[in-house]
Amino acid sequence: MVLGFKRFVGLCVLCWSVLAQAEQAPLVFGVLNQQSPAKTAERWNPILRYLAQNTGLAMQLRMGATVQETDTMMGRGEFDLLFSNHNFRPEYDGVYRVLARWAGPPIYGVIAVNHEAPFKLLKELTGVRVAFPSKEAFAAYAVPMAALKEAGVGVVPIFAGSQEGALVQLQTKQVAAAAVNSRFLTQYAATRGLLYRELFVSAGYADLPILVHSRVSKEQVDKLRKVLLSMHRDPIGLAILEGAACPGFVPASEGDYDDQRRIYRKGG
Repeated sequence: MVLGFKRFVGLCVLCWSVLAQAEQAPLVFGVLNQQSPAKTAERWNPILRYLAQNTGLAMQLRMGATVQETDTMMGRGEFDLLFSNHNFRPEYDGVYRVLARWAGPPIYGVIAVNHEAPFKLLKELTGVRVAFPSKEAFAAYAVPMAALKEAGVGVVPIFAGSQEGALVQLQTKQVAAAAVNSRFLTQYAATRGLLYRELFVSAGYADLPILVHSRVSKEQVDKLRKVLLSMHRDPIGLAILEGAACPGFVPASEGDYDDQRRIYRKGG
């Protein structure tokens, strides 16, 4: 069964669902706009299909046309599950709770330049165009912007709409630098041949969590957590994760994200 967006026909590729029971309404899974809709669907639909098949819970992928729209949908409670860390902003905090997180090392906020660029120090970026995904991004805006302010460096921010968009602008030399998170930077560079240098790397933060809305029942939460955390141990699940360039999912708690809450509350 394919469900299209009500207002964004162009994003209908995202609207996939598996109905485990004909009468069951799907759990809506939102994803932060880090990539294009097509790449988001390519990465997440196989994971959601696996979750549906192994929990008996119907799943549907959905996101807004922009980061801001996805955040607005989150604020209205339209997602049952969500892959994002924007919920830790003060205006959203408390409705969703941490279910698990993307496995692997911490993520870092990075300001990168093309490898042949003349810039060697952060202060040399004064007055230049720097690409950010959006003002709502944590590791790719709040953290690097705080570092720029601390260094007394004023830049011309260009909002590319996604991490992928910011790096495309860097690679095509539309901007002098780009701020992104470290995981996305290394994945993009490996697949798209970007050669870069890092001018700034932040402290480490827990990678993005999978969140669950407070209305989802404990029984459903327990099923979802069990399948997510064991997915990498199943040969079928592992193959799906590898295809999505995902290391799997590990346990996480609300306290793992207190440092991100503090950055947001400082107005970063």
